[in-house]
Amino acid sequence: MEHQRLSGNALLFLLPTAPMGAKQMKDLASLFASWASQEERKKDLDAWNLTLRCHHVVPHIQHRESSYVSARVVGCQECGERRGVASSERVGPAYRDDGTVRDLAEADRERLAQELAAAKAKLAPQQKNAAATQRRITEMQEELSKES
Repeated sequence: MEHQRLSGNALLFLLPTAPMGAKQMKDLASLFASWASQEERKKDLDAWNLTLRCHHVVPHIQHRESSYVSARVVGCQECGERRGVASSERVGPAYRDDGTVRDLAEADRERLAQELAAAKAKLAPQQKNAAATQRRITEMQEELSKES
């Protein structure tokens, strides 16, 4: 029977690892303790509504750092088929502060309320400018009518 020679790297996989020392164990425990808990990590997740090629809308959750949904094909709960993603819309945080799943309809209402408040804040100065412009137009029309 012929014996194969093992290379140095292959031999390392056959040897047991040396036990960890007290400092290594302490460092590893410290590393694990520094990680955020699952409840804390939930706070970094956003809910999205994905409109699929079949025109159904399905919920999707992913990390907040993403500015777009990376999924291109997902399962449609209504069709029971995998469908392409036509569009996506960020709804807001996927979980409440207590770690429970947010109702997407509630999140939609909150998002719409925020958008409405921002639109109203933007509209107020525009209305003020429009009113000033209208006054100036009226003044110019009156001035023209006096000259005629």
